[in-house]
Amino acid sequence: MVKAECKDYGYDCDFISEGEIDDVVKEFGEHTAKEHGIEYSAETLTKFIVNKNS
Repeated sequence: MVKAECKDYGYDCDFISEGEIDDVVKEFGEHTAKEHGIEYSAETLTKFIVNKNS
């Protein structure tokens, strides 16, 4: 199980996604694109999340 929080990536936002890596990458990516206007590739998000949760 992994966790991604917007505030960890510099956003003033309380969004948190927790779960399996693939689900978190998808949910977090959709959130940042919709709410913050920034699209990350799945590979980039996976690296961010894995490094943060190591």
